[in-house]
Amino acid sequence: MKKILITYPWLSLFGGGEIFCEYCCNLLSKKYKVDLMYYDNGIKINSFLKINKKVSFIGIKSQNIIIDFLASKTMLFAQFFLIYFNLRNKKIREYDFVYSSAGEFFSRIKTYQYIHSCYFTLKISDFRNIGYDFKSFHKIIARYFLSLIIRIILRINKSKFYNVITLTNSKWSLKKISKTYYIKNKKVIYPTFNIIPYKTNSLKLFNKRKKDFIILGRVSQDKKIHEAIHFFNKIEDYFDKSKLHIIGPIDYSYKKRLIKKYQLKSKKIIFHGLISNKLRNKILYNSMFGLSFFEGEHFGRSVLEMQKLGMIVFVKNSGGVKEIIYNNHLKYSNITDLIYKVKKVHSSDNIKKNIIMRNKIELSNKLNSNKFDKEMFKVFKK
Repeated sequence: MKKILITYPWLSLFGGGEIFCEYCCNLLSKKYKVDLMYYDNGIKINSFLKINKKVSFIGIKSQNIIIDFLASKTMLFAQFFLIYFNLRNKKIREYDFVYSSAGEFFSRIKTYQYIHSCYFTLKISDFRNIGYDFKSFHKIIARYFLSLIIRIILRINKSKFYNVITLTNSKWSLKKISKTYYIKNKKVIYPTFNIIPYKTNSLKLFNKRKKDFIILGRVSQDKKIHEAIHFFNKIEDYFDKSKLHIIGPIDYSYKKRLIKKYQLKSKKIIFHGLISNKLRNKILYNSMFGLSFFEGEHFGRSVLEMQKLGMIVFVKNSGGVKEIIYNNHLKYSNITDLIYKVKKVHSSDNIKKNIIMRNKIELSNKLNSNKFDKEMFKVFKK
């Protein structure tokens, strides 16, 4: 059995990246002997991560106090240290290949990288996709110089990842990455693992749903939940008895700021936090509309999940998420445009029917775990 090394910066969090790493480890451990290497930031591995017991964990840590501080505080630097460590790791040749499930990576041996967004970019426009708020100018400057220092130490240039096999989560991501680096072997594999099977839907069934809105996924500033609340406050009178459900792990400091800013006392805006899949799916299946406010969403698993359960989902007209939205009425440019399009779609049974029928064609037998598994194994067999 071939032996491989999978890398991921930290295992203390539980977001989309960690879930992706978890699934890849469990999938590849079916055919390979897998070691998972991560930076030990002093926090226990998140208990929500259910990684196969056959996978061996390798936690590494720098003995340098400054490097350890930086790698423990920023995933960017943790990813850098994983690369730096393995460029000097003599045992790396024990593996058949290295697979980074988190982003840019290169090593002495055959290397695969799955990129959601570029860690070591110097383009400020990319920062919105790495959890940074444009209003936090000091964070932008710090992020820029940290990335610059890493690029100098690792001697990263446009050709550095040319021979690394590059996988991306959308055509949009691949296009952005191709502007940053020269890459030879590349493939788009949509991250459609563990996606809910498509639920049969019809206009009649859809119109029986509650006129509720859903935000699904991590609740943090870069996801712009404040825009969702602003939108809902403007439109709630148009939808009698409607509610806004916000479902996903919560950054509580951000939630406090939202409650204070919007004086949230209404039972119409509900922060559910992280709930069971059963309860989440029940809420989704009984609600009409999904919302995504993240500008430059790489792919949008939450958008796909909402659509699989028969919801009509509106997204920002940017990023890779557009690739899984099949009607232009569902792509908006700003809040005013969103309000207009939500009202237009809701008032037209013909538009709703067209959306539902197209989603059925595109989502019934596509974008699922089986397809993802086959594509991943096909790439690694080459």
